[in-house]
Amino acid sequence: MKKYYDRELEQKVLHEESYLVSATQTSRLVVITGRRRVGKTELILRTMRDEQGIPFIYLFASRIAPGALIKDWLQTIASVLGTSFAPQCERLSQVIEYLLFLGKTQRINVAIDECQDLNMIEPSFWSEVQKVWDINKRSSQVFLMMSGSIASAMRNIFNEYSEPVYGRVDRFIQVRPFGISVLEEILNDYHPRFSPDDLLGLYSVTGGIPWFVEDLMDRGATTIKKMAESIFQSGSKFIMDGEILLANEFRSEGAVNRTLLQAIASGVTKREELQNIVGEISVSGALSRLEKQYELITKEAPLFAKNERKARYFIADRYLAFWFAFVQSKASLISQNNYDALKMNFLERYETFSGRALEQLFFELFRTSKRFETLGHWWDRRGQNEIDLIAMDGSSAYFFEIKRNCLKYSAHLLANKVSAFLDQNPTVQNKQIFIKGLSLKDLQKDTEEILNGSEKLF
Repeated sequence: MKKYYDRELEQKVLHEESYLVSATQTSRLVVITGRRRVGKTELILRTMRDEQGIPFIYLFASRIAPGALIKDWLQTIASVLGTSFAPQCERLSQVIEYLLFLGKTQRINVAIDECQDLNMIEPSFWSEVQKVWDINKRSSQVFLMMSGSIASAMRNIFNEYSEPVYGRVDRFIQVRPFGISVLEEILNDYHPRFSPDDLLGLYSVTGGIPWFVEDLMDRGATTIKKMAESIFQSGSKFIMDGEILLANEFRSEGAVNRTLLQAIASGVTKREELQNIVGEISVSGALSRLEKQYELITKEAPLFAKNERKARYFIADRYLAFWFAFVQSKASLISQNNYDALKMNFLERYETFSGRALEQLFFELFRTSKRFETLGHWWDRRGQNEIDLIAMDGSSAYFFEIKRNCLKYSAHLLANKVSAFLDQNPTVQNKQIFIKGLSLKDLQKDTEEILNGSEKLF
């Protein structure tokens, strides 16, 4: 994609932090996180190009021997600054110290990409960096950006109180996948007559990950059928990247985590059911880590639930949900290079699979409107009554049934579900109650348009 989408806020933050280095004449550290392929490197490179007159040094933390990496970094520094001098550095931290030394006489912008791997290359790296940073920060002018894509490792390095560099970060930036409005903008640029199902399909298979979105747009794959043709072929990044993502994240506990993710992706969402699948191993700790440490699953409980026993688990990353559903579960077809069968299986199951994605998109639409105090889902203990989306402000409560096809919506059935909800949550009875069915045709509407068509229940 030639156009650069949706990173204005992140670019603004980077420019502000860079300005503060010059204004205060002290070094600053910004940490940039986000899952693989979300566009962290592109964000850094594009933003730093605008910093005219300030040398920019981009360093990549390759998983190679420390000596080789030191040599590579020093060569990059010399090339950017136009100097033949190179100090004798035996430790990676000494390269950071050298950069801070250079920053005493000139302004420098530095980015270290995939920095979470540095403690694997050199175990004492972060404790040594803490020392050189604390000593030199106030006498140097270096804007240091640390970027990493393994969420669990980045959180451990920079957010854990016991870690050496805790408290040294001036700003955190989390780069997130594209939301619905950005995907809509992209599709409009590449396929102005796109349908709501094209928009849903793009989100369902990419999860809004720019790397995947760009691949499809560059190939002209703007409809769900064209997407399937592009995805299910030999060497496809859609087929290969799920395994790479999991291998990078799970350097331990891989078997249990994969088992749980596969089960959740297949529709097993309750804790007790997941416990039965893994057997004697306690599932609680693994689920907690998958949710909070790895950020690969979400835990959803019914709105106003007093305990978490009713909670359900879902795959948080839509691309990963796609990968488990249509790639991992069909490994035998991939081994046979039977991509036609893979494509056929996807197209046959797509409508059912995309239902969850449709719910997530509407939830995001309402969340980003910032109009509502309360958003959530609800289901009763037996799972007989389930409401896809509830949105509340100070005076009103809106209840929505979400279906791909509007003809499958029943106002009568939704009204009965709402009555069951109100019986269990009587405080909501004081609000004005509205109900509405949402379908694909509503996906391109804004929140106000949707609410205007709501039916008052009482």
